Amino acid sequence: MEKERVLAIFESKILREIYGPVKENDLWSIRRIHEIEAVIKGQNIVRFIQCQRKRWLVHIETMQDPSNPKNLLYGMLHATERRGRPKMRWLVEVSADPRKMELKDWKNRATDREGCRGIVNEAKVHPEL
Repeated sequence: MEKERVLAIFESKILREIYGPVKENDLWSIRRIHEIEAVIKGQNIVRFIQCQRKRWLVHIETMQDPSNPKNLLYGMLHATERRGRPKMRWLVEVSADPRKMELKDWKNRATDREGCRGIVNEAKVHPEL
């Protein structure tokens, strides 16, 4: 996805600025991608954002039914639509992640705290997200 690629480029640019150049044999050079990945140990901004989105989705799912955030998340606006392809809704985009992780009953697991933590922890280590 374009947004993820732009975020990854921005993150590597910032990490190069933070960690600075490397001096090898009296020559200065910028850090390469594999050197930066060794420093951050596989963590990246895209995965962090996806985990936070899942955490928020699970948090909303555990709320009581007449709550405002839940109504806003699942509610539909009744207005005229613009021409062209409809914009991707946040709920559709985030709901695709449990399908990638092959979680069958994530809504039932989200009702208790341990289930919530389990879903978010699985998302942190899942290779396809």
